[in-house]
Amino acid sequence: MIRRKRRGDLADHRGPWMRRRPWLGGLAVLVLAVGACGGNDGDDASDDANESTADEAGDPVQGGTLVYGLEADTANGWAPYRASYATSGYIPLSAISDSLFAVNDDGEIVPLLASAVDHNEDYTQWTITVRDGITFHDGTPLDAEAVKFNIETCAGSPLTGAAYASVGPVTASGQTVTIQTKNGPWVALPAYFGYGSCGYMMSKDWLASLPDVPQRDPDGPYYDAALAATPADGDPAAPVGVGAFTFDSYEPGNGNVFRAVRNEDYWRGPNGITDEDLPYLDAIEAVVAVDIDSRANALRSGEFDAMHTANAETIAELMDDDSLETVVSDRYGETNYIMLNVAQGTNAMTGAAIDPAGANADNPMLDVHCRRALAHAIDLDRLAEERGGGISTPANGPFPPGSRGYLEDSGYPAYDLDAAQSEMDTCLEELGTDSISFDFNTTNDPFNVETNTLIISMWQEAFGNQVSANITPIEQGQYIGLALLGNFDVFAWRNHGGTDPDQQLLWWISAASAPIGQQALNFGRFSDEVIDENLITIRTNPDEDARTQAAEAINERFGEQVYNLWLGWTIWGISSAPYVNDQVLNTLPDGATGIELAFAGRHQVNQIWCDEGSCE
Repeated sequence: MIRRKRRGDLADHRGPWMRRRPWLGGLAVLVLAVGACGGNDGDDASDDANESTADEAGDPVQGGTLVYGLEADTANGWAPYRASYATSGYIPLSAISDSLFAVNDDGEIVPLLASAVDHNEDYTQWTITVRDGITFHDGTPLDAEAVKFNIETCAGSPLTGAAYASVGPVTASGQTVTIQTKNGPWVALPAYFGYGSCGYMMSKDWLASLPDVPQRDPDGPYYDAALAATPADGDPAAPVGVGAFTFDSYEPGNGNVFRAVRNEDYWRGPNGITDEDLPYLDAIEAVVAVDIDSRANALRSGEFDAMHTANAETIAELMDDDSLETVVSDRYGETNYIMLNVAQGTNAMTGAAIDPAGANADNPMLDVHCRRALAHAIDLDRLAEERGGGISTPANGPFPPGSRGYLEDSGYPAYDLDAAQSEMDTCLEELGTDSISFDFNTTNDPFNVETNTLIISMWQEAFGNQVSANITPIEQGQYIGLALLGNFDVFAWRNHGGTDPDQQLLWWISAASAPIGQQALNFGRFSDEVIDENLITIRTNPDEDARTQAAEAINERFGEQVYNLWLGWTIWGISSAPYVNDQVLNTLPDGATGIELAFAGRHQVNQIWCDEGSCE
C-alpha cells in the first residue's frame, strides 16, 4: 500500500511499481459473491506508511457525519443473494454488517464474526464456530441457525448459487455451523465467506421476510413450507446486519443516497463483547456520483468528505493536491479488460446449449482470429501515455505480478500490427465477409467513454473499414444487468481481485454460464474444458504447487483463446479531507492488522473518525 502522509508532510512513498508505465482504471465492475483472485503485495518501501495516523492526529473521538462519494450504485437492494453489488456497494455493506472471516495484512483468511474454523482431513467438511453474544440490529442473535440461513440463501439463489454450488448439507447447533461439501474437497471455502458479499451476515428474520428469498421457492433446494406461508413484507432496500452502523434510509431515485447511523450496540463497541470503542462516526452517507470529475470536484469543494476511484489520471491529480489526504493501493486488485461475448455451442460441463436461440450468432467475437486481431491492435503503451496517470501497468492476463498464476509471458497477443492484420485476414476469410461490426458498451462516465473511444480508434487505424465498433454508454445500474443476461457483444469491464485463484471459479467455470437472457456469472459464457479442469484442481487439491500450476495453465489458456482483451491492473485511491482520519485502518478485534485498502477498492469504515468529532 502507498499512503500520502498527513498534515504538511507530503512525501508520497512511491515505490518502483509506481513508476511503471500506467494504464487507466475506472471501468465497470461486478463483485457479487466473492472477490476474485490476483494482486501484488504493493511496495515494500512504503511499509512505514501502513502505520495508523492516529498518533499524528490525536486519539479518536466520536461524532460527525461522513459523506462519501461513490462511483456507482448497487442494483436490486442489499440482500447478498439478490443484489448486483458494484464495487461501491461494499462501502454501505461494510457499514451495515461484518463478514464471517476477514483478511489479515499477509493476505490470510482469519476469523472475524467466526471465532474459529476447522476442516476434516480431505476438506469435505468444514466447522465454523460463531462468536457468542452478537446481535443483529433487530435484536435477534447471530447464532448458527442465522449463519446457516445466510449460507443457504446464497447457495439457493439463481444469482449467487453458482458460486456456492459446492455447498452441501449445512447443519447448525448453538454457535457451531457444519458445512458438508459437494463434488469433493473445497480447499479455500473460508475465502467465500470473507470479502465476498455472501460472507456478510444479515438478520435471518429480515432475509426470511423478503418475497424472493430462496426458502420461499417450492422448486428450490431449501424450500421451507412454513416460511413460505408467512407474510413476505420485507424491504430488500432496508438491510439488517450486525455492523457498526444501522440502516437509516436509502434514496435510489433521489441522488442515490444511502444513510446509516451509529449502532450503539455494536459488538466491537462499548456495549459489545470486545474491549473496543467502535464506531466513532455518528453517521455515514454514501452518495453516488458517477462522473469522476464531478466526484473529485465535490470532494475539493467540501460537499464530500471522502471518495474513491480507480481512475489513474484522477488518482495522480489527487495525490498531488496538498489539501487532501490520499491512500493508494494495488493489493489483490482487479484487472481492467474488454469482455467478449463468446456464447456458442454446448456447455462443456452440462452439455446444454449455451445460445439455443442464436442470439449471439452474428457476433464476430465467436471467432478466435477476430479476437486475436483486436488484441494485437491495442497499443497499451499509447493508451497509458494518453489516458493514464503513471500508477498502473498493462496486463497480459487476469493475474497481476506477485499473485498465484502470474506469468511474465502468458502467450497473450502483444501489440503487433502485422500480426493483427494477418489474424484479421483469417477472421474475415472464416466469416466469409469483408468487415466485422459489433456494439461496444461502456459506462456513461465521460472519462470511460473517451478512453474506450480511443481503443476503437486504434482498431480503425489498424484495420480501416474492416472493423466497425459502435460505442454505447450505459448507466452503471443497468450495465450490470446486461452482463448478467449476456446482452452484449463487447463490454468494458473490471473484475478478478482477491487472494486465492479459487475465487475465480464462479466467473469462469462452464457451469456458471447460461443461455443468453438468463442470469449467469460467467458473463462471456465461454465453455472451456481446459479452464474447467484447472479450476477444479484449484478448488480440490490442497497441494500449493499443483494449485499454482493450474492457475498458470488457466492464464495460458486465456492467452491462447483471448476470451477477454486484457488492458491493465487496477490501482485504487481513497482521497479525503484532512480532518478525516484512519480512512482505511483495519485493526482486527485481537489487535492484529487486517488488510487495509485492497480487493477492488474495498476498505473498512468502522474505524474512521473526524477531528473534534466534526466532519466539516
